[in-house]
Amino acid sequence: MLARQIQQPVREIAYRTRGRTRGPITRLVSPSDLGELIKPFVFLDLFDFDGPTPPAPMELGWHPHSGIATVTVMFDGSVRYAETTGKAGVLPAGGIEWMRAGNGVWHTGAPSRGA
Repeated sequence: MLARQIQQPVREIAYRTRGRTRGPITRLVSPSDLGELIKPFVFLDLFDFDGPTPPAPMELGWHPHSGIATVTVMFDGSVRYAETTGKAGVLPAGGIEWMRAGNGVWHTGAPSRGA
């Protein structure tokens, strides 16, 4: 049986960025560039822990958020996470985590080996 090809319309690239890379994190969107156009999404980061830079231990990764929510989508691998709300766990490949920051929350994460 032959598969029938479906023709998709060609779409032009509206905006392209290589982002800014620092260690294993590449910031693809920030409020000072494309984030201004796609609000309410203001940051888009790509984490790649397979490169030469080892990830920091969870204890060193604590950072705050306030007034916004974060969404983490795992395409590959898994990550351990913890929040000052008391929530903690492992987010596996295909998983999604939504963290409401509200009046303030601190969180951290690190790659989870073998999960």
